[in-house]
Amino acid sequence: MEGVAVEEYETGAEPPVCPNCGAPLRPDVVWFGEMLPSGAMEAASAAARGCDLFLSIGTSGLVYPAAGLPREALAHGATVAEVNPDETPLSADARHALRGRAGGILPALVDALR
Repeated sequence: MEGVAVEEYETGAEPPVCPNCGAPLRPDVVWFGEMLPSGAMEAASAAARGCDLFLSIGTSGLVYPAAGLPREALAHGATVAEVNPDETPLSADARHALRGRAGGILPALVDALR
């Protein structure tokens, strides 16, 4: 929403509401139990099928349909790397299973690529 600074709202259990329309203000994410935006899953699936490297970061790998994306990448020859503190159903099939928090692992990966 243009012109409204997030800092103007207090953080609470419920999201703040838009002063113009009354709708909840929220980040552009899909919450648990919500449907994905139209076309998003198809686009993600196409990207998974066409990638060389698929990064699965910080997910349990249990919530479908998104949990199927790394398997699509694997089926089309991609290298799959998982970044997660815990083992998941994907761990055994991932080429790389990096244990730790994304906030520590990802900066280390970026540094290693420099």
